[in-house]
Amino acid sequence: MSEERTLMSFDWALKSILRQKDNFDILEGFLSDLMNEQIEILNLLESESNQDDKLDKFNRVDLKAKDSTGREIIIEIQYDTEPDYIGRIYYGTCKTALENMKIGRRYADVKKIISVSIVYWKLLEESYLVKGSTEFKDLVNDKAIKIKREQNIFAEYYFIQPKWFKDNVRNKIDDWVYLFKHSEVRDGATATNINKAQDKLNKLNMTPKERAAYDEYEFNKTINEGVLQVREDKGRDNEREKFIEAMKKSGMSGEEIKRIIKLREEETE
Repeated sequence: MSEERTLMSFDWALKSILRQKDNFDILEGFLSDLMNEQIEILNLLESESNQDDKLDKFNRVDLKAKDSTGREIIIEIQYDTEPDYIGRIYYGTCKTALENMKIGRRYADVKKIISVSIVYWKLLEESYLVKGSTEFKDLVNDKAIKIKREQNIFAEYYFIQPKWFKDNVRNKIDDWVYLFKHSEVRDGATATNINKAQDKLNKLNMTPKERAAYDEYEFNKTINEGVLQVREDKGRDNEREKFIEAMKKSGMSGEEIKRIIKLREEETE
């Protein structure tokens, strides 16, 4: 196996090493290539991603960053299908904007929110890279009206859907999507700072403790992917969680557990 295939998954990196200041350059490279402008991350902010639910924490990872212009950037990776995902993303940007407006502050202090979602199912139309933004239109003359940069405080939404990506790399952001899809850096990749991702995300550099935690994470993620498609009531979740734990203790592999749970759920539909 070549070294380029030994990278940890990006969601695990987002939960762990990319939260360290020394590794901000990887996120800066990704965001700069995505937004076509130079992004400098000043610090990471608290997010709601570190959930207590034993199942949810393997299917959703997010963090917030603040760049050199004061904008807050929300980065989220989501594995399980969620029917109201778009609504939750919209709510999240509104909530962040409100939290930043303390009593007594002027509306001129409102900061732009950037939402970046990496979703591992086909959420939108057949595109692996989608941007959503607020536009103003002159209804009389049927033309768009440009908003001055200092007035452009409206949230922007980026959706990356690796499953739609056909591995046809055309630019720098495609190198990142390739990484998200395959957990490896493409030969000849030119994306900003992606060479640093090659080194810093290498599983071979993990300590035994870090590798054990990563293997546990991947084990549980394998069980959850494609199985928990629809959230059920809390009682059913607790029952399923105990069932999973029992199978794990018996020494069954992640793929075996995934297959058994899927069969069990099909029988109860």
